[in-house]
Amino acid sequence: MPGFDLENCLGRLAERKPGRTEADIQSDIKDVLLFGGFDLGDEHVRLESPTEDQKRIDVEVGALVIECKRDLRPRRNLEEAEHQLAGYLAGREGANGGSYVGVLSDGAIWRCYRMTSDGIDNVSALELRAAHIDERRFRWWLGALLATEHLIAPTADSIEERLGNQSPSCELALARLRDLWSAASGLPEVQLKRALWAKLLQTALGTQFHEDDDLLFLEHTYLVVVATLIAHIVVGFEAEELQNAPATALSGQLFAKVGIRGVGEAGFFDWVLDAAGGEGVVADIARRLSVFSWSGVDHDVLKALYHSVVSPETRHRLGEYYTPDWLAHQIVETVVTDPLNTRVLDPACGSGTFLFHAIRRFLRVAQAVGVPLAKAVSEVPEHVFGLDLHPVAVVLAQVTYLLAIGPKRVTEAGVPLSVPVYLGDSMRWEVADESILAHSG
Repeated sequence: MPGFDLENCLGRLAERKPGRTEADIQSDIKDVLLFGGFDLGDEHVRLESPTEDQKRIDVEVGALVIECKRDLRPRRNLEEAEHQLAGYLAGREGANGGSYVGVLSDGAIWRCYRMTSDGIDNVSALELRAAHIDERRFRWWLGALLATEHLIAPTADSIEERLGNQSPSCELALARLRDLWSAASGLPEVQLKRALWAKLLQTALGTQFHEDDDLLFLEHTYLVVVATLIAHIVVGFEAEELQNAPATALSGQLFAKVGIRGVGEAGFFDWVLDAAGGEGVVADIARRLSVFSWSGVDHDVLKALYHSVVSPETRHRLGEYYTPDWLAHQIVETVVTDPLNTRVLDPACGSGTFLFHAIRRFLRVAQAVGVPLAKAVSEVPEHVFGLDLHPVAVVLAQVTYLLAIGPKRVTEAGVPLSVPVYLGDSMRWEVADESILAHSG
């Protein structure tokens, strides 16, 4: 719509003017969806969509259902609206399969819901204030639910906004992972995977790590699933393909077909597939990742993802600190003076920040001296290596390795690639020093 101003439209929604009707709110919300920069056309936004029981959904966009009300502040109004929305979500999921998300809005209040076995669960909320419209925050909140935009640059800010723990995408995913964990945690193979995860973190992080921290285990699961799916997108697999075959995506089988090893392989965190509904959770995450342009990465974006999911309080308690990209870049530029004849090993690589800049330096110099692309890409694993004892860090670093080479180089080179980032204890924390023991008696 020519001249459409999103901030003004949001201001009208937040004002709660006397006499406004649900139809007014519905109309403004439709304008927000169509002209607010969410890459939606008229064919995507359906008003008064009929349901199986002859009722009508106010606004429907793909797997998102929006119900408009005049005022959600009175408790009775909210409860009645939630009951109505629960019926819509149950009907849509029953008829079409898959997971639907619901939103209740009176223009100022926006509440996001998901279906559970007991009804619906409010997982995220946002309130617009007429005196100060935060257009950016509203756009990333609703945009994360819609997942309809394209070619978003994967910066630290955009990743935090779309995938971090304050985003409805992450809140929905973690809520669903909690359900899966409740269903699968008693399975012997799942218990073993969690025990191995806890053992490695106890070794890597010491006594500050609490073995009974289920939230951290679910956050780590979310991080690994996201990173693994990003890796597939980087090497050319379409998000739609990953949505249709989520189990294959978490096993490394797709990578094996294109000659890539050492990344995206089955591990501790594929336990989600052991519970009913797990494939749906993975497929939904894949859909939400498709809005980014992963070809434009110029730094360790997975470090930003980790920071945006695991709280600062938890990271500080565990003693997890990550090197800033600018510092890693400067150190690599200063120390690795002859990258084509130097081997770089980061024995505690974390999410792969140093690996990223060492790989970029190697490829930049190789291109400058005329090394053919296929030869340069095939030689990267002979020059840059990583090692870490943190199981999540290793997965993130493996994907960072691919991002550093770059989607275009990976696909154009067309050569087998084995990512040399390994799970291991470079400090040998749990290996007794026999010479010390011999002299201590």
